[in-house]
Amino acid sequence: MSRTNDNKEFCPHCGVNLKVPIPEELQHHYNGATHGSRKIGISSMEFDRVIKWQCPDCKGEWERE
Repeated sequence: MSRTNDNKEFCPHCGVNLKVPIPEELQHHYNGATHGSRKIGISSMEFDRVIKWQCPDCKGEWERE
């Protein structure tokens, strides 16, 4: 479960902020987005979509909401 405020998204296991700022000079490559996420999507071949997220720091996993 993630909580989002002030451009922050947290790992439900270790609490690290997973949002990272995109440098202004690169934002045009990301349709003007100002922040990205470090969370890793875990895909299912069966369902052909992301079914879980993983924290790159603690490797904890949680269900996609």
